[in-house]
Amino acid sequence: MVQYVPQPVYPVPPQVPGAPQQVYYVAAHPAAQPHTIQQLNLLRNLQGRLQKLASTEQLEGFSLKEMFSDVFKKRSTEDVEDYLAVGTRKTTPPIDLVQAGWPKPWLFFRVLATMVISYLVFTFTLLHLSDAGNLVPAVMILGAFAVPLTTLTFFFEMNSPRNVSLHRLATLFLFGAVVSLVFALIGYTLPVLGSLGDTAAGIVEEVAKLLTVVIVVREVRYKYILNGLLFGATVGAGFAAFETSGYALNQGLLAGANLKAGIILMLQVLRTRALLTPWGHVAWTAIAAGAFWRVKGALPTSPSMLMDSRFLKAFMIPVVLHTIWDLPAQLQLPFGGNYILSAVVSWYVVFGLVQQGLRQVKEEQKQDLQGTLQRVEASMQPAGSAVT
Repeated sequence: MVQYVPQPVYPVPPQVPGAPQQVYYVAAHPAAQPHTIQQLNLLRNLQGRLQKLASTEQLEGFSLKEMFSDVFKKRSTEDVEDYLAVGTRKTTPPIDLVQAGWPKPWLFFRVLATMVISYLVFTFTLLHLSDAGNLVPAVMILGAFAVPLTTLTFFFEMNSPRNVSLHRLATLFLFGAVVSLVFALIGYTLPVLGSLGDTAAGIVEEVAKLLTVVIVVREVRYKYILNGLLFGATVGAGFAAFETSGYALNQGLLAGANLKAGIILMLQVLRTRALLTPWGHVAWTAIAAGAFWRVKGALPTSPSMLMDSRFLKAFMIPVVLHTIWDLPAQLQLPFGGNYILSAVVSWYVVFGLVQQGLRQVKEEQKQDLQGTLQRVEASMQPAGSAVT
């Protein structure tokens, strides 16, 4: 930021008629650098184009500091159990009790801490005890599932209607991962897509994951955009976890010259993919499914919804970001620029869809309140009279 330092004010000497007058120069305010203005204009232009493509609006009342302000708040075991007991017909709150403001997730951090500590303990034991080879599967599973499950928990907490149960998510996580991976493998066998190499992943995998969500989750009672974000994140998390397990096995454990070297390679793969997971599959599939649910709403799923322009434009975002992510090394931006670009764009769109989902909840609350008031007014009218 360019900072202006006020110039000192000097007393003006008395003016004498006919005498030479002194000339005073007033320091001009320093102007913003042209390149800074150009960068700001470019950023605003890109932001506007992204919002138009995703059909979202400028974020309002959004603060990461405020959102994560409850992370370290002390809670009892009973608090956690009550927090998780949602999503059934008996435990889903009525719409008038749903929080329509920005949620404050906190459970995701506890999930992350628990799984990371377990992973570190197992890894230390595996590396320093000669008879701990049986811990390889445990390390691989914890390393592959820790961050996907953490990110999934975050989306679970962002689902303010609280109308999706853990049982529903667990089923979708496992079954959705299997179906989406099978769809993706079939997609890679198609000659047109298979010839594109790694860049085909943006089309093949994003289509496979979205179709899985659309096919598996068909209940009309899940009508909110926030539900779609959660379902997409669930399938994306399952896909990412099992895909990481495969990479850890093939590019890690089995690629080493011996067991010790293979374990080291496996740990490297797990660490790298864990750091990249929140910015990839989970967020991408959440965007795709959230955009689809924005079109679907409370209606039964129809193939025509996939042709809706509001969905198609938003769906292009994860497809393009995934393609950029997998570009060959010679096309990668320095300092991990491709990953950073994908992360920023992905989560900006995610939060834009979350904001739309919260507004959808707020609008339904208004409609519910209006319906309640109309019923009350009707009940107060004398028998035989009409409401004007």
